[in-house]
Amino acid sequence: MITLDLSKYRMITDVKCKNNKLLLEINKNYEVVLEIPYQEVEVSPPIIKINTHPRRAENIKIGILNLISYTIANNLKNKITKRRTIYINEPIPLIGHTAFGLIERGRNIIQVRGHCGCNLNCIFCSVDEGEFSKTRKNDYYVDLDYLISEYKKLSEFKENKYLEAHLDGQGEPSLYYPLVDLVQNLVDINKKGNGIVSMQTNGTVLSYKLIDELEEVGLHRINLSINALDEKMAKMLSGRKDYNVEKILDLAEYIKNSKIHLLVAPLLLPNVNDNEFKKVIDFAIDLEQKNPQNILNPLTGKKDPILGCQLCRVYQFGRRPKKMKIWDFERFYNLLRSYELEYAKKGIDVRLITSPKDFGTHKRKRLPYPFKVGEIVKAKVELDGRVKGEVLGVAKNRVIQIINCQNERKLIGKVIKVRILRNKDNIIVAERI
Repeated sequence: MITLDLSKYRMITDVKCKNNKLLLEINKNYEVVLEIPYQEVEVSPPIIKINTHPRRAENIKIGILNLISYTIANNLKNKITKRRTIYINEPIPLIGHTAFGLIERGRNIIQVRGHCGCNLNCIFCSVDEGEFSKTRKNDYYVDLDYLISEYKKLSEFKENKYLEAHLDGQGEPSLYYPLVDLVQNLVDINKKGNGIVSMQTNGTVLSYKLIDELEEVGLHRINLSINALDEKMAKMLSGRKDYNVEKILDLAEYIKNSKIHLLVAPLLLPNVNDNEFKKVIDFAIDLEQKNPQNILNPLTGKKDPILGCQLCRVYQFGRRPKKMKIWDFERFYNLLRSYELEYAKKGIDVRLITSPKDFGTHKRKRLPYPFKVGEIVKAKVELDGRVKGEVLGVAKNRVIQIINCQNERKLIGKVIKVRILRNKDNIIVAERI
């Protein structure tokens, strides 16, 4: 008899069996179901016992592992968004798309997007994320080892000095698993050049334990989204009845008492949460007054701001609350200046208008652009797209978002001609011709 212990495989985080079908949890937030086509197999999760001749048993073991790999590649499902999820590994490039991979914009900050998909359904979401999305048809998950390997190459291209790896994305970054391993690997790379790792989050996945683990591996800053203190308003904005703002506020205080820098990032939706926006600012300033930040950012040699105030904007695939009014930045900054004056009268010096320089962001060598806008190139279609009418092609070590397609699945594997529509920041968009 030969045994196969599925718990030894890092990505398999839980195993169940029902009617000779394996239900595998993959990296906590994904799942696959597969039927084992062998009579000689007995499943006692997470152990699979193979009762037959040793040579035959070894072949069955290999067959089961191949079946698992195939099923993950073709039938992976996000448990949160309920969408099909495409597992990204070599040879798919990690430069070119906004949904996954790495984004560099000619600066020292590299955006790290290990996955997409969100546990909230915010009424203002700029990318229409969450379980009730009307535009997203697929999610993506990037293999940890591949993500780290490609980040290291990019950091070396940028000479690995004063870099910031920033975990963000089309969804909730803290849902990536294994998050702590990802942060630790990024910290190990960046600290060689006095760099840092930061993360944005809605806070719902955080816990005391996870914050402790992130602190231990060296996470520098958490950008925590809080958009209202009022429970009813907070639930409405998040699109979730179970959203617990009291938990988020408690975690904010816990982060503030750790070695991780806390940046509170409230979003103003004009005519929707105006009063609550100001209350969040008051909350953050009160936290800073009680427990002043003493952690220096090695990129600046100074303390990071406690607040990163944002203005809600409208995007092509984003959501817009009906009551929300559209403001320009001049009006928004005038509001923030009035708040700064208000605090100054109380003897509180606070900066509500921040710039990238406040966080040590500066220009750095940019990856070359392999395509020119208007250029016609041949690309091999490798994956189904993020939204309807889109497929992902590959050419010159870039992922190309090819739009205005029909019968998307039938294009996979084919080489097609496309016209480049966008190449800014190596985010490549093209149309089929």
